[in-house]
Amino acid sequence: MKWFKAFLLSAFITLGISALLLAVAAFFVCRSASLPRGSLALITTLIGCVAAFLGGFLSSLSVREKGLLLGLSGGALLLVCAALVSVCLYQVQPGLGGAGKAAAVLLGGVIGGVLGANHKHKVKF
Repeated sequence: MKWFKAFLLSAFITLGISALLLAVAAFFVCRSASLPRGSLALITTLIGCVAAFLGGFLSSLSVREKGLLLGLSGGALLLVCAALVSVCLYQVQPGLGGAGKAAAVLLGGVIGGVLGANHKHKVKF
Protein backbone atom coordinates (compact mmCIF):
# COMPACT_ATOMS: atom_id res chain seq x y z
CA MET A 1 0.00 0.00 0.00
CA LYS A 2 2.87 2.39 0.73
CA TRP A 3 4.18 1.93 -2.83
CA PHE A 4 0.84 2.94 -4.27
CA LYS A 5 0.76 6.04 -2.07
CA ALA A 6 4.30 6.89 -3.07
CA PHE A 7 3.44 6.43 -6.76
CA LEU A 8 0.40 8.69 -6.41
CA LEU A 9 2.50 11.25 -4.57
CA SER A 10 5.09 11.11 -7.35
CA ALA A 11 2.43 11.50 -10.01
CA PHE A 12 0.70 14.45 -8.37
CA ILE A 13 3.95 16.24 -7.56
CA THR A 14 5.35 15.71 -11.06
CA LEU A 15 2.21 16.79 -12.89
CA GLY A 16 1.50 19.68 -10.50
CA ILE A 17 5.01 21.09 -10.66
CA SER A 18 5.15 20.74 -14.42
CA ALA A 19 1.84 22.57 -14.82
CA LEU A 20 2.99 25.34 -12.47
CA LEU A 21 6.37 25.73 -14.15
CA LEU A 22 4.81 25.70 -17.63
CA ALA A 23 2.38 28.43 -16.57
CA VAL A 24 5.24 30.55 -15.23
CA ALA A 25 7.27 29.95 -18.39
CA ALA A 26 4.28 30.87 -20.56
CA PHE A 27 3.90 34.13 -18.65
CA PHE A 28 7.55 35.07 -19.17
CA VAL A 29 7.53 34.01 -22.83
CA CYS A 30 4.49 36.20 -23.48
CA ARG A 31 6.12 39.15 -21.71
CA SER A 32 9.42 38.94 -23.57
CA ALA A 33 9.08 39.76 -27.23
CA SER A 34 12.67 38.86 -28.10
CA LEU A 35 12.64 35.14 -27.23
CA PRO A 36 13.19 32.97 -30.32
CA ARG A 37 10.70 30.19 -30.96
CA GLY A 38 13.47 27.60 -31.25
CA SER A 39 14.29 27.87 -27.57
CA LEU A 40 10.78 26.86 -26.47
CA ALA A 41 11.54 23.17 -26.99
CA LEU A 42 14.58 23.46 -24.73
CA ILE A 43 12.61 25.37 -22.08
CA THR A 44 9.79 22.81 -21.99
CA THR A 45 12.27 19.92 -21.86
CA LEU A 46 14.06 21.52 -18.90
CA ILE A 47 10.73 22.08 -17.16
CA GLY A 48 9.84 18.42 -17.66
CA CYS A 49 13.23 17.35 -16.29
CA VAL A 50 12.88 19.55 -13.20
CA ALA A 51 9.32 18.35 -12.57
CA ALA A 52 10.32 14.69 -12.92
CA PHE A 53 13.34 15.26 -10.67
CA LEU A 54 11.27 16.86 -7.91
CA GLY A 55 8.51 14.28 -8.21
CA GLY A 56 10.96 11.40 -7.91
CA PHE A 57 12.93 13.09 -5.14
CA LEU A 58 10.00 13.97 -2.90
CA SER A 59 8.16 10.67 -3.31
CA SER A 60 11.24 8.52 -2.67
CA LEU A 61 12.18 10.75 0.25
CA SER A 62 8.95 9.71 1.95
CA VAL A 63 9.39 5.97 1.31
CA ARG A 64 13.22 5.77 1.60
CA GLU A 65 13.57 2.91 -0.91
CA LYS A 66 12.93 2.01 -4.54
CA GLY A 67 13.83 5.55 -5.62
CA LEU A 68 14.82 4.40 -9.09
CA LEU A 69 11.38 2.94 -9.77
CA LEU A 70 9.49 5.86 -8.25
CA GLY A 71 11.47 8.43 -10.23
CA LEU A 72 11.12 6.42 -13.41
CA SER A 73 7.37 5.98 -12.95
CA GLY A 74 6.82 9.70 -12.29
CA GLY A 75 8.80 10.67 -15.38
CA ALA A 76 7.06 8.03 -17.48
CA LEU A 77 3.64 9.26 -16.39
CA LEU A 78 4.60 12.81 -17.37
CA LEU A 79 5.74 11.56 -20.78
CA VAL A 80 2.57 9.56 -21.33
CA CYS A 81 0.43 12.61 -20.54
CA ALA A 82 2.49 14.81 -22.85
CA ALA A 83 2.37 12.22 -25.64
CA LEU A 84 -1.41 11.83 -25.32
CA VAL A 85 -1.91 15.58 -25.53
CA SER A 86 0.41 15.84 -28.53
CA VAL A 87 -1.20 13.01 -30.44
CA CYS A 88 -4.85 13.65 -29.53
CA LEU A 89 -5.01 17.43 -29.71
CA TYR A 90 -2.32 18.38 -32.20
CA GLN A 91 -2.05 15.18 -34.30
CA VAL A 92 1.74 15.25 -33.93
CA GLN A 93 3.47 11.93 -34.43
CA PRO A 94 6.39 11.11 -32.11
CA GLY A 95 9.75 11.55 -33.78
CA LEU A 96 13.43 11.06 -33.18
CA GLY A 97 13.77 14.38 -31.34
CA GLY A 98 11.10 13.27 -28.92
CA ALA A 99 13.17 10.24 -27.94
CA GLY A 100 15.99 12.45 -26.71
CA LYS A 101 13.59 14.61 -24.74
CA ALA A 102 11.94 11.51 -23.27
CA ALA A 103 15.32 10.14 -22.22
CA ALA A 104 16.19 13.44 -20.54
CA VAL A 105 12.92 13.53 -18.60
CA LEU A 106 13.25 9.89 -17.52
CA LEU A 107 16.86 10.47 -16.48
CA GLY A 108 15.81 13.49 -14.42
CA GLY A 109 13.17 11.41 -12.64
CA VAL A 110 15.60 8.57 -11.98
CA ILE A 111 18.28 10.88 -10.58
CA GLY A 112 15.73 12.56 -8.31
CA GLY A 113 14.41 9.21 -7.09
CA VAL A 114 17.84 7.82 -6.34
CA LEU A 115 18.94 10.98 -4.53
CA GLY A 116 15.73 11.04 -2.50
CA ALA A 117 16.02 7.41 -1.46
CA ASN A 118 19.66 7.83 -0.42
CA HIS A 119 19.22 11.15 1.38
CA LYS A 120 20.51 11.02 4.93
CA HIS A 121 18.84 12.94 7.74
CA LYS A 122 21.02 14.66 10.27
CA VAL A 123 20.47 13.65 13.86
CA LYS A 124 20.39 16.57 16.29
CA PHE A 125 21.31 15.97 19.92
